[in-house]
Amino acid sequence: MPDAPRSTSNAKPDRASYANGERRRQQIVEAAIEVFAENGYSGTSLRSIAERAGTSHVSLMHHFGSKEALFQRVLERRLALDQDVRLAAFAESGIEAAASVMMKRNTRSRALIQLDATIQVEAVDPNHPAHDYMKQLFADTVKEVLEQLHAEESRGVIREGLPLPVVARQLGALIIGLQIEWLYDEDLDMELHVLEFLRLLRPAPSA
Repeated sequence: MPDAPRSTSNAKPDRASYANGERRRQQIVEAAIEVFAENGYSGTSLRSIAERAGTSHVSLMHHFGSKEALFQRVLERRLALDQDVRLAAFAESGIEAAASVMMKRNTRSRALIQLDATIQVEAVDPNHPAHDYMKQLFADTVKEVLEQLHAEESRGVIREGLPLPVVARQLGALIIGLQIEWLYDEDLDMELHVLEFLRLLRPAPSA
């Protein structure tokens, strides 16, 4: 005999409980972004994250189970925050517009830029939990930018004959470097510097 369907009265509390749990997990991830950015992976304890999130160590363990599992969620959250926005801007307006959107967006979240800088340095260690993630992220980002550069070259938006694989890496290195400088001086106009670099790639104006 098949199991009887759950009553509506039982289902609603289940859905509410899940929604509340998901909100709490998101709050913990946001707090973890700040703490990992400030202290790095090795220097961060789950208790310090729990304190920042306004919850208990027991609750944090209930939701994530381990520091590494929580750190993985932080990395996933960081990637998702950029990826959808960047790809949408690429599709709609091209690389200059995407760069403008991303630079403006990044300046509104110091914690994210600091997290990037901290992980990029720490994860050089092959034993770091983000080592393979960062290595793949760099490769994927260069590939993504290179595809966009080729597309814009074919449309005549950037001039022909440029070493596009080199340009793609130069753009990535420029953004990383500017973001580190911006952590020291928030008056630095990152968007301006990135856009001026990209404008150097445009075809020469017709005589």
